Amino acid sequence: MTKKIETFTYEDLGFPIELIDVPMKRVFGEWVLDINLNTLQHEVLKMLIHKPTPLQAGELRFIRKYFEMTTTDFGAVFGVSHAAVLKWEGGQLPAPPMDVYIRMYVMDRLNAKDADFGKLFHEVDMAGLAQAKKERRKGKPLSLNVKCCRFEHRL
Repeated sequence: MTKKIETFTYEDLGFPIELIDVPMKRVFGEWVLDINLNTLQHEVLKMLIHKPTPLQAGELRFIRKYFEMTTTDFGAVFGVSHAAVLKWEGGQLPAPPMDVYIRMYVMDRLNAKDADFGKLFHEVDMAGLAQAKKERRKGKPLSLNVKCCRFEHRL
């Protein structure tokens, strides 16, 4: 049996993501997502790059774990200690320039084109990030329309 759910909040990445028009299937009497979770993670990573608010603790942890890095390895990339990474993941968010640098690192690891880096510069407002960090705004959950993503290899 299969069905589609109009909106489904997925929280298994460490922060909530609203999935729209998500296919579900019944497995052993329970409804589960019928999508490729690796593709979902990749799409979420791309969305995090362009979100207008600061990266949050769970999102930073997700990025680090996606690239299979320890807190020490992740910190070394950005010139900070593993303790600083633990603070970020605990809720003490990095300064806006570091936030943008983390996004650029993700873009580089995803082999983004040069034009995409310029697009990031125009999309992410440094003053807006600083203000949002000051106000500790988390914003609403990321929203991902499953129809627009290519989830060819289903579970």
